[in-house]
Amino acid sequence: MVLHNQGAISRSSISEQVEESIRQMVLDGTLKAGERLNEVALAEAMGISRGPLREAIRKLSGEGLLSTGTHRGAFVKRYEPQEIIDFYELRAALELYSIKLTIRRASDEHLQELAEHLAQDQARNTNEASSIVAMTSGPYVAELDFHQQLASLSGNKAIQEHLADINHKLYLALRSTTQTSSRKETTVNSHYIILDAVRARDVETSMALLTDHLNDSMRNSLQVMGLLDKYELAERVNEIG
Repeated sequence: MVLHNQGAISRSSISEQVEESIRQMVLDGTLKAGERLNEVALAEAMGISRGPLREAIRKLSGEGLLSTGTHRGAFVKRYEPQEIIDFYELRAALELYSIKLTIRRASDEHLQELAEHLAQDQARNTNEASSIVAMTSGPYVAELDFHQQLASLSGNKAIQEHLADINHKLYLALRSTTQTSSRKETTVNSHYIILDAVRARDVETSMALLTDHLNDSMRNSLQVMGLLDKYELAERVNEIG
């Protein structure tokens, strides 16, 4: 991305372009988790001054993509194992309460729309699985989307906002991983089963299914990231304690 000859382009517009460029480099892995941003090299490569670059860095730090420290500069955010576990536990608490509200408040029509959306995901997954090239996809985007939509039917905006924040952080933590087509199929099938229980207005079954699904999702993610052994060891220690 080169921003020479800006002319009448405002400083804020330049900062937004730089912000989007760095965001893309983080999400596509050009900038790795834990990597320090070389401000001088980035500014030179983009043909800009360091002012708009620092402004972009400040905004991306607010989004959780970058972390900064006094006299340390900016780094691509690396989420620690305990942070990821904490995110999953908070996500479970929010979703398990919101699903009770969804069962109580969501209309049959809205639940039908969510079922149709799931059917589209399953069809997309089937098409991808039939392709040798498309055996993996990005970090669990469809899965997070389903959970966000289910929570949106609860009618509780505070839960939706907090869940969106947690899902965003999980997306960032999992951005370097991929989900196999077989895993996607298992996930979509699990979503169908949960939604069937919700549509039947069965609170107990819905919560039990969602609990198992969230635990499975967390353990699978930790395994993909090489953190499952550490998590299981900590759990055994807690049980002994």
